[in-house]
Amino acid sequence: RMHGLGSHAGMAPALPPPAWRDLGASAARLRLAPTLLSGMSFRWKQRVDGIFEGVLGTDAYELKEIADAVHFRVLSKRPSPDAEARLRAHLSLGRGVDVCSWLDQQLLSDPPACFAKAAAALGGVRVLNVEKLESVVAFIGSANNNIKRNMQMVESLCAHFPESRIETEDSHCSKTALHFRFPTVEQLASLSEKTLWELGWGYRAPRLHRLARELSERGGVEFLEALSVLPEVEARAKLCELSGIGRKVADCILLFSYGRDSVVPVDTHCLQIAQKRLLPSIRGLSLSAGVYQKIVDRFHEIFGKEFAGWAFMVMFVGELSDFRKVIEARAQTKSNILIEAPAEIKSNLVETNIRSRFFLDPTKIESVSVAGSSAAVDSAAVAVEVGSTVGSAAVGSAVG
Repeated sequence: RMHGLGSHAGMAPALPPPAWRDLGASAARLRLAPTLLSGMSFRWKQRVDGIFEGVLGTDAYELKEIADAVHFRVLSKRPSPDAEARLRAHLSLGRGVDVCSWLDQQLLSDPPACFAKAAAALGGVRVLNVEKLESVVAFIGSANNNIKRNMQMVESLCAHFPESRIETEDSHCSKTALHFRFPTVEQLASLSEKTLWELGWGYRAPRLHRLARELSERGGVEFLEALSVLPEVEARAKLCELSGIGRKVADCILLFSYGRDSVVPVDTHCLQIAQKRLLPSIRGLSLSAGVYQKIVDRFHEIFGKEFAGWAFMVMFVGELSDFRKVIEARAQTKSNILIEAPAEIKSNLVETNIRSRFFLDPTKIESVSVAGSSAAVDSAAVAVEVGSTVGSAAVGSAVG
């Protein structure tokens, strides 16, 4: 017994977990689930304990919501000096418009009813800022795909390179979590089509194989960075020269990686939103180039050009079946709803399962937590699955 104890005498004591820090973002400015799991990025997942795990650059992060605040910590053994700044930039905390201000400050004289309901219930939706190379690759994978599968494809691509693993203190992370940096252009170019198929990229493998070589020939990440200074039309045209990128994918990249907040990505899901909610004159029409531009023009007309992309994201998320439940429940109570699942439901889900977003089932709510008061939530809160297949690419893959 004493020998067993002595065998550990030379081991360094485990470091305490990094402290949680407040991001200084209220619920009105940032809600994690609709921001991180709605198809703008594919590198975040929510664990059964409600904590979000993700990777930005060379660092792994955890995020959690506490009442009206969002807290974070960096899990990397050797965090980057700019780790917090990178996270804040990713969440666009210094960019764009807080969704509630569309209504609170009466920026819209006559907002569409569907937008007003979504903005009131999902006021913390933000447009993410994703690294350019990651965005280009991920949105190629998102075409005719769903969020869950695209997350798996991106993760398998990152995990293929063991040298890209981010060192973390195991005691700080979920037991199954391994974190990897996103591959470089050189790493991507080293992969054969066969390997990409084996990594789950299927018929998209040839596109990604060609894309990696095209980027390498053009100068890699420097080529993508150089597009930042170009006018929107020219930047879009340059992106569309790359394999697997048409206007829809290019517009996702422009909105989510280049800060072009006036851009409205249009796919078949967005077409349906416009046909039902904003532009009845296009009902029955397919998504041609002309219809695409009419939808963009309509968003600019209603919401103004400056932040039309942010307004689009509010409506997009509000139309997803998962979040519609939140909107409907809030409409019934006229109050903000605490989005949380009971412990007994969380305990039934495995940690690596993507089915770990929790929303209230409005048909079974007896009482809800509202702003400024406390109330119980019936155990009928439900976990909902991320992802059902829709048309190509806008905002990744639509949910529900």
